[in-house]
Parts: sequence; C-alpha cells; structure tokens
Amino acid sequence: MAASYLPGGDLADALRAAGDWSAKAKICLSFLARVRLAPLYVLVVVGIDVILSHAVSAEVRSQIVLANSTNVANLQDHRIWTLVTSAFVLDERAGVVAMIPLLLLLSVAEVLWGWRRLLVVFFASNAVTSCIVYGLLLTGVRGGWLGGAITIANDVGTSYGSHAVGGALALTLPVRARRYLVPLAVVVVVVPLLNGGTFTDVGHLLAVLLGFLAGWQMRRRPLAGHLHRPGQLRADQTVAYAFDDVTRARAGLITALRQHRPVRLDDAAVAWSDRADRIHVQETRDMDAIDGTLAGAAWGVVLGTFVGLPMTGLVIGAGAVAVVARWHDAGLSDTTVERTVHALPTGRGALLLLTDPAGQPALTRALARTGGTPVPDVDRNGVPSDQDPDQDQDGSPGSGRT
Repeated sequence: MAASYLPGGDLADALRAAGDWSAKAKICLSFLARVRLAPLYVLVVVGIDVILSHAVSAEVRSQIVLANSTNVANLQDHRIWTLVTSAFVLDERAGVVAMIPLLLLLSVAEVLWGWRRLLVVFFASNAVTSCIVYGLLLTGVRGGWLGGAITIANDVGTSYGSHAVGGALALTLPVRARRYLVPLAVVVVVVPLLNGGTFTDVGHLLAVLLGFLAGWQMRRRPLAGHLHRPGQLRADQTVAYAFDDVTRARAGLITALRQHRPVRLDDAAVAWSDRADRIHVQETRDMDAIDGTLAGAAWGVVLGTFVGLPMTGLVIGAGAVAVVARWHDAGLSDTTVERTVHALPTGRGALLLLTDPAGQPALTRALARTGGTPVPDVDRNGVPSDQDPDQDQDGSPGSGRT
C-alpha cells in the first residue's frame, strides 16, 4: 500500500498534533500502556540467566545451553522444541545493562504493532532463521565444506529475533527516519561478514532480511495480522464508497484503517479502472502469489526441518502456497470488487469495506470528510440491490454471476 498507512500511525498522528515537548511526553507515556509482552519476555530471559549463572554449575549450564541450541545435531535428532527454547537461553552470562537495549527495542515494536504482531515477528523469525541456518550448515557438512565440529556448536540467544524486529521496525516506523534506518540495518549485519564472520553472523543477516519482509507485509497488508471471529459468528456486510479519483479513495482507505480499533474491519480494498477497462485493486488482507510464496517458504522450511530437508521444504512450500494463494479468494470477493468498479464511471475510485454493520455509521461519517459517497445497498455480488444482477447497466440482459 506504498506506506500510506503504517502500524503506529495513530501514535505518529498524536505526536504531530501535540504542541510542546511536555505534551509529546504525555502522549508517549499514555501509549506505554500497550507494552505487555516485551517486559515479560525480557524478565523471563533474565530470570533463566540468573538461575543458570548462580544456581547450577558451569558444566550443567553448558549442557543446558547445548541441549537448547538450534544446531545441526539437535535438529537432525528432531529436537524441534529448540526453535522456541533457544530464544530463552543465553550462551554467556548477561548483565542487566545488556538487556536494556533489548527491552527498549521490543517495547517500541509492541507500542507500534501490538503484542500479537511482536510475538509473530520475533518468534517466527527466530524459528525460520534457525531452520535456514541449519539447512545451510547441513549442506556444508554433507558437501565436505564445513567440519563436523560445527554440528554441535552453541546457537542460542535473542539475537535472531531481535535482529528481525529491528529490521521490521526500520520499515514500519511512521517517520522519515526509516529511509536511513534500513541501509543502517544492512550495514550493521554485513560488516561482520566482511571481517570473516561466523554462521551466527549469517543468521543475523537472514534475520534482518526476514524482518524487512515482515515490515513490508505489514505495510502492504495492514489488516492481515488482525484476529477476527469465525465466519459462522460474523454478520459482516460489504459496503462501498465512491470517490472522485483513486487518490481520494486511498485517502479514504487510510481513514478507514485508522478506525480499525473502534470499528471492527475485516477487509478493505481500493479499486479503480483505467481507460482500457482494466481493474486495479489494492487489498489489505487477501494474499496474492507473492504473499503465498513468502508464507509457504516460511512454513516449508520449518516443516522440512522435521524430516531433515529444510531447503527442500522451503522450495516446495513456496511453490505450493503461492499457487493456492493465487486462486484462493479471502476477504472481499473479487466478483464484488469488479462489479462495483464497473458500476462507476472510468477514473473514479471505489473503496470497499468488509465490516460489522454496527460500525458502518461511524465509517460513513469519517469517510464523508474525505469525499466518500456511499454506493447504495451493495450486496455480495457488488451490484446495487435495486439493479437486476442479470442486467447490464444499460438495461440489457447480462451474463449474471461469473
């Protein structure tokens, strides 16, 4: 969606509207109420580290660290739990000062994204990165390029997850500083590789790249991470608003997305047609082939690790889910979108929303300020209820459902 809406946009708007620095500080403090997962996770990591440092011997600590490492030996023996537990164990004793940057990083991410997205980005990136590193090391050992000792190397800690969160933040911060943070994040992980880095440094580079992908997806599909009720419990309706042009329709989409907390919104899309009668759609939930490739690759490499073929799983998963995503229609119906756009003059933009009827009055009031005019009674086919779906706009018989 080309950065027109970013996670944390409500915080950015509030800060821009604030006057002096004291008002900005009060707003930041009020948003700290969202922070829940970050301090809990850091507290657990610190608690485990204190126990391993003071309650057990150095030999027992080494055994625990090795048992929870995502190294080749453990993953070959199907110790899949290490993909999670490795993020709670530190290789060396860490002081309180060393945990402060981690706490600040995760807290900022939780304020901007919410705890669910932070949970997914941190732990999913940690698991996927570990599986890819495992696949690369396994290939190197089998090919004779790496020594066998690397199969039992320690690979634990918070670095994979924190690097991924940092990369995602670099793309989703609702400020212009992201233009400088993205290349800075790349430099930070590339320089160690140029100086003869280890496989852990390769993992840091992969984690940052995964973070970039996660941040990019948040911007393209801002509603994709929102939980919604099962279909049988929903009474969602498709509503449409017409705008003078696609630019104003996009402005209306931003307004609708920023209503997602007081108004439950399950999907939203901007659509328009060009002079060649081609329909263009920007949707906020439904996956396309690119989204399916990324999701399939992530699931494939993790599931492939179960059978010792992580890279094969990555390729098969990416291809299979990409095909499914290409033909699967989630959220707003493609037929609804197409017929709604065809009902409007060329050049005008349409904003379609899949929302609870209770929230429609609030959305209509908000969108009226951006020039949105409700399209009366759009049903599931995208056809006004007073128009026969078997008739074209000129009154002649049409083809009906497609």
